[in-house]
Amino acid sequence: MRVAPRVLVRFVAPAATALLATLGAAPVASATPARTSAEVCDNICVDGVRAATHDGYDRVVFDLGTGTLPEVTVNQSTSPGYGLPSGETANLATTGSSYLFADLHPARTGDYTDTNPIVKPFALPTVKAVQYLYELHSQPFFGITLDGPVSHYDVFTLTAPNRVVIDIYR
Repeated sequence: MRVAPRVLVRFVAPAATALLATLGAAPVASATPARTSAEVCDNICVDGVRAATHDGYDRVVFDLGTGTLPEVTVNQSTSPGYGLPSGETANLATTGSSYLFADLHPARTGDYTDTNPIVKPFALPTVKAVQYLYELHSQPFFGITLDGPVSHYDVFTLTAPNRVVIDIYR
């Protein structure tokens, strides 16, 4: 069956024009709604982590939302290994000469992993990285990779705004 060129032009040209218009159209907005309200956690949210160096020490700060300040437990180790809730053992992603493992309780990470990397590297004299490990029963766990000598560390909380501070002395 032979099709006359006029018929092809009449049907194919409009279809091709529509296809090209669709390909050049602006992308459609995401179906994910924009956040319209502040994050809500059962106790207090861990919103982020940052670190800076000071004369004689590096400081790691966990920024918190509103609520009751958590208790903080910190343990120092020479091994990057930590236990998972499943009973398995994993290692921190960044290697160093020693490590701090911190848990904040009660607290929640909320959308922490949506707004922060799992491993946040730092190029400081002592602090090399902070890694979010997991959260279990309103108790988030973090690992801090250190390099170089550490004489001691201090842990405390501050308000206005709420935060947990870990000072690591060289």
